[in-house]
Amino acid sequence: MRDLIQKVHMYLGLLCWSILFVYGIAGLTATVFRAGPPGPHFQSSEVRMESFVPPVNQTDKEVADAVWRTLQIPLTGPPPEYAVRRDRQNNLEVSFWTTNGPTTATVLEQQNQLRIESHRNTIWAYFNNLHSTTPRDRPYDWRIRLWAYYNEFAIWALLSMALSGVYLWVSSRPRHLLAQIAVGLSFVSFLVLYIFPWFVFYFVPGSLRGDEVSECINGFATRTWWPVCWRFRSC
Repeated sequence: MRDLIQKVHMYLGLLCWSILFVYGIAGLTATVFRAGPPGPHFQSSEVRMESFVPPVNQTDKEVADAVWRTLQIPLTGPPPEYAVRRDRQNNLEVSFWTTNGPTTATVLEQQNQLRIESHRNTIWAYFNNLHSTTPRDRPYDWRIRLWAYYNEFAIWALLSMALSGVYLWVSSRPRHLLAQIAVGLSFVSFLVLYIFPWFVFYFVPGSLRGDEVSECINGFATRTWWPVCWRFRSC
């Protein structure tokens, strides 16, 4: 049994070694840089105008789909409902998100034009977006969809490697005192750093609002079927 687990552990590591670089860069990006314009999150920004005649007698979502077909922004799909809204001037705004950066298109119906504001991510923000892309995002482009499946596989593979690594270490020297102490400290550290904050956020009144809890959990890489998320349906 131990030989089988050792082989599985080794092959999973070979399959996922490249994504470790992505996770490492994403972790450093979240620590060093702050998100949002006009900070270092974006490498460049551009605003341009383009002719566009909105279709008549259409809902906002149908007009947003027409905007998507007109612009044909790479790696994007039809905008979901939550990406379509009205601004203070009652102009229709459509947001498109890709790993390369966000784009917002504003429909100026009176002028028959589109105001397109595009932001291009830095390489660090690009890696940060890659590490958080999972099938839960329902990517439209087949290239991003393949990456999302690989990312999901790597998440579970890394979790499996963590568990199998502990087993391989302990089983190699089951009576070694330092090994037992290290495993115990690792388990306690995991509880303190991960489980305990979620427990506080969920059970202590006034610690965080529900949407903030969901945002915190969304930052965790699993995002899709992680057991803790079962208690927070919105994440």
